[in-house]
Amino acid sequence: MMNFFVPYLLIVLNHLPINNVPMNEFELPQTWTKDFTISYSFSGSMDGSRTELKISYDSCRYMVYQRMNAPKTGVFSMTEANRAEILKKMHELKVNTIKSKVSIYPVDDGYSEALCFGHHCISGGTSAIMSGRDNEIFSNAHTYLTDFAVKKRKKQRK
Repeated sequence: MMNFFVPYLLIVLNHLPINNVPMNEFELPQTWTKDFTISYSFSGSMDGSRTELKISYDSCRYMVYQRMNAPKTGVFSMTEANRAEILKKMHELKVNTIKSKVSIYPVDDGYSEALCFGHHCISGGTSAIMSGRDNEIFSNAHTYLTDFAVKKRKKQRK
């Protein structure tokens, strides 16, 4: 009789939130630690568009390639003010509440995206399933991060 309840107990325990954080949510840090990174990747479908962005404690690296245009690339140093600004915006957007599932069905023509906060990655793109609200937060977050990188790089070149 005891063996019968063990699988159910494991299922229930697996679905309980840890630290009162609901499933799929994660804790976004209040301050940026040296080992924390934010990254974003986008891979387009037929047009070959790509974006790679990695923001670490001390640097930001990005590459944006859209259609037939020359890629925009950049590397610049991060400051405490930069890190605080990014984390503030991500908290305002409530990126830690985004719920996303990847569809098990193949997609012939689409794109893929991933937005990672530390080790927690959120899947986007054609095969991702998320609510309209979550999709809007996801889009606003990666647009903000990409724009931040391009604008900061331009300011440092002047």
